[in-house]
Amino acid sequence: MTCPEASLGVIGCSLRPLGPKRAPSATEDEEEVEEIECEESRPQVICILHKWGDEVVVVEEDTTREVKRMRSVVSRVMKRIERQQLIKQMEPLAEENAKLKEAIQLMEKNIQRAQHEQDLAESNARDLEYQKGALSRKLTCTFKQLQSVSEQKQQLKDEVEDAAKGLADDVDQFSKVDGEGQAQ
Repeated sequence: MTCPEASLGVIGCSLRPLGPKRAPSATEDEEEVEEIECEESRPQVICILHKWGDEVVVVEEDTTREVKRMRSVVSRVMKRIERQQLIKQMEPLAEENAKLKEAIQLMEKNIQRAQHEQDLAESNARDLEYQKGALSRKLTCTFKQLQSVSEQKQQLKDEVEDAAKGLADDVDQFSKVDGEGQAQ
């Protein structure tokens, strides 16, 4: 195989072998279909140009091997592109994640503050319960003392009344003695 003369602007050429022969298209009038066997396809050769300095080297390679290599390269490039796209998609998510972390920290501070306030309220409730018990005991004691004082006062009142009656009786007797001039 030889390359035809290159025209201006063309670096090189590649030749492809003719493809396998195909079966003629069937017409409506034909009733029988013949099976036609084709030649096996031959691998195609491509020319790859490499430039080293001022020299250009033409390398002929088997297309199937080159296609596999190129698929591998394209696959790696696609993975890199996908990774970059994922990174770009993740940037807003990272910002949102940072905002969520700040919100969580604020919530945790609020929870701690609320827990502290709840502990303080519980402590105050216990103190009030204790004070209520102490005041209740004092009130009971004071009530008993007042009851005792009231009973004592009633006793004294009764004694004073009895003494007043006794004195009144004595005064009555004294006045009877005085009025008659003699003691009875």
